Amino acid sequence: MENFGYKEGSTKPKQRRLGSSRSTKIKSTQVAPAPVSAKPRFSLTPDVTVHWRNDPEAVLAEDFEYMKIGPSPPAESAPNMFENYEESAVEFGFEVSAETIRTSLMEQMRISSGRLKLLDNIEQGNICAANVREMFEGSSKAEKNISFLFAAFLKRWDLLEGLLECGAELIYFDSNGFSALHLSAFSGCLNCTSLLVSRGIDVNMQPRAFTPLHCAAFGNAVEIARFLINKDGKQCIHTKKQNYEESLLHCAVRSNAIDCVKLFISEGMDVNSLKPSGMNSIHLAADLGYVECLKVLLDCPTADPNIRIGIREKESTALHLAADEGNVESVSLLLAKGANAKLKNHRGFTPLHLAARTSSFECVELLLRVGNADPNAEDFDQRTPLHAAIGKSESAFDIIETLICWGADVNKKDVFGFTPLHLAALDGLAHCVEILIYHDADVTTKSKKGTTALNVITRKTPSSLAMINRKFDDAMTLIHSQDPSDKEVVLELDFRSILQHGYPRETSYLNTLVDEGQKEILQHPLCSAFLYIKWGKIRKYYIARLLFCFIFILFLTLYVLTALAHNCYNGSKDMEETIQEQELCQKQSILGNMLRNNPFVMEMQWMVLVAITFVEICRKLYGMTGYSSIRRYITQMENVTEWFIIVSVFVISYIYTKRTYTWQNHIGAFAVLLGWTHLMVMIGQLPVFGAYVAMYTKVQVEFAKLFIAYSCMLVGFTISFCVIFPSSSSFENPFMGFITVLVMMVGELDLELLINDPDGAQENRN
Repeated sequence: MENFGYKEGSTKPKQRRLGSSRSTKIKSTQVAPAPVSAKPRFSLTPDVTVHWRNDPEAVLAEDFEYMKIGPSPPAESAPNMFENYEESAVEFGFEVSAETIRTSLMEQMRISSGRLKLLDNIEQGNICAANVREMFEGSSKAEKNISFLFAAFLKRWDLLEGLLECGAELIYFDSNGFSALHLSAFSGCLNCTSLLVSRGIDVNMQPRAFTPLHCAAFGNAVEIARFLINKDGKQCIHTKKQNYEESLLHCAVRSNAIDCVKLFISEGMDVNSLKPSGMNSIHLAADLGYVECLKVLLDCPTADPNIRIGIREKESTALHLAADEGNVESVSLLLAKGANAKLKNHRGFTPLHLAARTSSFECVELLLRVGNADPNAEDFDQRTPLHAAIGKSESAFDIIETLICWGADVNKKDVFGFTPLHLAALDGLAHCVEILIYHDADVTTKSKKGTTALNVITRKTPSSLAMINRKFDDAMTLIHSQDPSDKEVVLELDFRSILQHGYPRETSYLNTLVDEGQKEILQHPLCSAFLYIKWGKIRKYYIARLLFCFIFILFLTLYVLTALAHNCYNGSKDMEETIQEQELCQKQSILGNMLRNNPFVMEMQWMVLVAITFVEICRKLYGMTGYSSIRRYITQMENVTEWFIIVSVFVISYIYTKRTYTWQNHIGAFAVLLGWTHLMVMIGQLPVFGAYVAMYTKVQVEFAKLFIAYSCMLVGFTISFCVIFPSSSSFENPFMGFITVLVMMVGELDLELLINDPDGAQENRN
């Protein structure tokens, strides 16, 4: 729903991703990475992934396309609730793993037209220190250099001296920036590393992205890392990659190299230091779900579990990242180490918002129970975790119920007036809609654009309307007497489901049902009983209002008839030019003479009418408080009619110039007509006369449709007759002509009026 400021984030459904899913896969022949489950804790198929929309005009996935049933509701659509915090995958262009290194070296040998058999022989042990010179005699420079790297990678330190003597370069690095020292450090071969260092290789060389110490961290080669540090290996050097720089500790965390992490911490590395991308090692471990590594970091005395990301003003903590990933163990560990579950990031999201969005039930429960998270915490758009929990996953239902049990407000509106019920209905999530209605969500609540939740439910999830009837059923209880001899049964009715959202207007809930076309729900016994009791209490007041309205219209009618219709007031002032012979006041009748001789009677009529009108004005002004907006008030035809009558009382008065005018007669005539029509509608609200008045109004509505359908033809006939019969009194002007054609349409007149019209006949003869 312009709405809505939800233009950030991804249009894709939020997917749960595993910590090991990264472009940079850190593997080693020595140290296996921490075991990671092949699938998320909560297995989400494409059909049950949580859906978040970012743009109301965006094309939705097939599973979330709106149902093409009937007219669409007002132009409002469920917004994207939260931007995607998934960090962009790190692109090294090369996976740092034993398999990829081996494959890369063989590919480089193939590209350089070298013999792959040399590498196979090194790997199979067919080449040894004794025959290395013989095997590489006549080999190209590329073959020797790549074989040198391959030997270091496979820990064949016994071949290094021989290959160097055969002409291999000591400081040679491949297309990925790996030298023999890098590969031996990754493989964890102390003999190779010490040999190469003794030959004078710089332990801090960084041909491209990494130093040998980085590679040792990737391979979790703690002995090599210690050796390199003792050989003046610099721990402060960051990886070199555009838009991606990480410290040594970050590399160790990314590879889940727990031993290396412990070593680097013991060597004095700061666990709170932020890399240029804004994350520190604690953030990274929490984001990747490496619990053991995270524990090592948090056990450091200087570790701050609440440190925030320091770039792009995201300001997320490690708890935000762990909750966003649904990493239950990481969330539990962070809470145990003092992480604050109430901290908000740059958009006001708490970890509970993100855990609810990810549909991680266990994380939500942990944050509420252990972290004392606020279930009604608002982000900067006033959305709560309950808004975030709306989704298609199976765990979303448990999360919704858990949040409500912990005190979440089911009717909390965001800055655009959307409640969780609006969002569930807009996404067609019938089960979520039913859960929310069951927990007393208000179906009559409106967004800022005036769309009720019931309006959306009717179009998107009509099957959920049955839950309203179920709520009404639950509100009716049969109570049997405890005395076995007493067979009386008491029916107890609980009207809270109708009244709790209707304050201050008790019938607003039922009015919404009528407005949204759900009148059949009013036939439920609970609604019928409520209306019966309500009518019994207000009947006397309604009848009193009818009598007051009758007196008001009666005095208005008398004033219009006496003072205006026959110019009796002007006649009483001896204004002979305004008195015509056919008028009542000129016929020497008793009433006419009385009015002419006693004008104060007409003046008193107007005074009484004004007094009644002021009472009516006070009633109408007080009635405004029962409407949600001025717009809704003025769109009610009843209010427009009553205000026209009220204003007309002052417009048709004689008090301004001590006389009346012809134009006031026309206004008075319309005011009287509308007044008596309004009184008829009010009488029609009485149960005794309701059917008859409803029948009349229905006929008038259908006639109005017919009139609109034929209006163009009526205008055409009117203009045609005015042209053909210009001298006819019935068509002397377009207005009279239109009235005449309208009467002819209903069959009351025909063309005989033109044939028999004296003026028209005389004109034709001439």
